[in-house]
Amino acid sequence: MSKTGRFGDRGFVIAALMGLAAAFGPGLCSASGQDFDPVQAAFDEAAADRPRGVPPAPPEGAWGEVINVTERWLVLQNHAGQQFPIAVDDVQEFLVRWPGRADLISPEALVEAVGFSPGSNIIRTNHVDYFEGADRVLVSPTYAEILPNNMSVTTIDPGFNRFMNAWDYGGQNLLYGWAYPIPPGIQGNPARLHVVGSLIFPQPIQLAIPGNNFATILPENAGGMTVTQITRGDTRYVRKGDYAFIMPIEARLRGLRVSQLVVYKSMPFRQFNPNAK
Repeated sequence: MSKTGRFGDRGFVIAALMGLAAAFGPGLCSASGQDFDPVQAAFDEAAADRPRGVPPAPPEGAWGEVINVTERWLVLQNHAGQQFPIAVDDVQEFLVRWPGRADLISPEALVEAVGFSPGSNIIRTNHVDYFEGADRVLVSPTYAEILPNNMSVTTIDPGFNRFMNAWDYGGQNLLYGWAYPIPPGIQGNPARLHVVGSLIFPQPIQLAIPGNNFATILPENAGGMTVTQITRGDTRYVRKGDYAFIMPIEARLRGLRVSQLVVYKSMPFRQFNPNAK
């Protein structure tokens, strides 16, 4: 997993709520989220001679607040009060982000970080994610250099994580030669690393990475870095008032079809009781 849309501070989220209203036309419904029926809402609008149409989906994603959730449905509302139903079956990737701390990461977890590297497998970043238990399948051990266009450097890949194709050979040869990358900073190539590995030490964070090596994760600035645990999505984890980020594919009569839905929680996963309402 990459930072795919791979993203809970309420002040930050409220500032990000801009895109949904601008990109969508009139909301898919105006009924209360408590008794929302997307099909009935469509019939009501047709009977009132208000053609619904299909509003465009924002290509860069959008934010919303959960106003209702059931086993099969979530309803999000943007800052303009427009409500958008999402069927869980219409979500390609459903994730939940929980606030965490480095000292809460278990030795069995996988930790992911992407950031600037001054060398010696040191990464400076303002955020790391970690995956515990069965959620470790969301990522795999990784060591990859990243080019300015976010393509991986594959001429040197100690983990053998990627198959070289014709574009890799031709394109990367134009950038820095057949076998060896040029030093960081020359001709505008920044040194950025993407790593996923198991925790060796929590402070500073050190990870065991492919190639029988380790990486050290340091804050990008004096403000430190945030840490979140990522789990696979489940409507049992979602509550009214949670914020969510979505990457819509299309708007349909049934509701939004999305490639990714990420729900942000305000408490650590280990403190959450899925049976409490």
